[in-house]
Amino acid sequence: MSAHLCRGIALSVVVACGVGCSGEIDDPADDDDGGGGAVTLAFTTPTAGTSFARDTVEPSLGARAATIDVELAVTGAPASIELSAGDVALGAIDVAGRGQALLVDPGATTLIATARDAAGAAVATASVDVMVVEPQVADCHGWLDLYGAAYEISAARPGVADPITLTGAINGLPYRYLGNAAVRPTFFMDCSLARSLLEAAPYLRARGVVEVTDIGVYNYRCIGTGTPPNCPSGMSQHAYAKAIDIAGFTDVGGTFYSVNDDWVIDPAAERTCDAGTTGDKDTFLHEAICELKDHAVWNIVLTPNYNADHRNHFHVDLTAGSNFIRRRFAVDDGPDGH
Repeated sequence: MSAHLCRGIALSVVVACGVGCSGEIDDPADDDDGGGGAVTLAFTTPTAGTSFARDTVEPSLGARAATIDVELAVTGAPASIELSAGDVALGAIDVAGRGQALLVDPGATTLIATARDAAGAAVATASVDVMVVEPQVADCHGWLDLYGAAYEISAARPGVADPITLTGAINGLPYRYLGNAAVRPTFFMDCSLARSLLEAAPYLRARGVVEVTDIGVYNYRCIGTGTPPNCPSGMSQHAYAKAIDIAGFTDVGGTFYSVNDDWVIDPAAERTCDAGTTGDKDTFLHEAICELKDHAVWNIVLTPNYNADHRNHFHVDLTAGSNFIRRRFAVDDGPDGH
């Protein structure tokens, strides 16, 4: 994931390795392992190569994770056992070798258990390769159900293929329309955009964001001039309720990061996500929006670098077949550009 989202989240006990995957680190000068003889580790559950679906929403940040039940055979009496996923430390586990882990990152992961003596020296290790995969979900509503989102299917509106209305916070993040005193009790959009906001929340929450300020989603209109469906430059993604304009973020300390006031427009010769930043708030905004684009939460991102119409917000949308965070000046970041 990102620097802000851990690859794995230790709950109570976490570890994994295949049958026969064990290791002992010999230290001839030290037989003091707590009186239980030489320490060895061998993992019986899960077995090597097992796949686990990211179908659990972990509670701290709302990230989707794979739940892995673990059984670790332990001989001797280590003082502690620690688990890591690759080079990311997950924390200490029960010395009995049983428990559960949540792994966030999709793809192949090597889990490593390390037994330590009372002085903190490693006395045995064990590892296993497991695979974290995406769950099989029937449709967009299935994704919303997976996250436990509160929603209802809405009445049809022009342009909107799968209209739904969310109720309350979106994966832990309330949304407030710019200038309103109260947060939105409900929020109308296409289901696909709702899914993207659910997936954006863990990245923002990891940065301390507790509220998102927006300037709306649904607006049945063209890009530029024209009246839908007769649009010379095409229909806006807002017409499909597949775009949202984000005006800023509020963090846990009450600081508001305003796109209008705090984003410093980058020099024309620099790509948006490679450009230098000015001050903490500008840095926060650049890093937040670029991280979300890097992780493919949205297909298109337009920032204040794009044009004057986007001075006060990030436009993010789900245009099919597109993938860019674009500027309109001397450098066009283009497909896959940052």
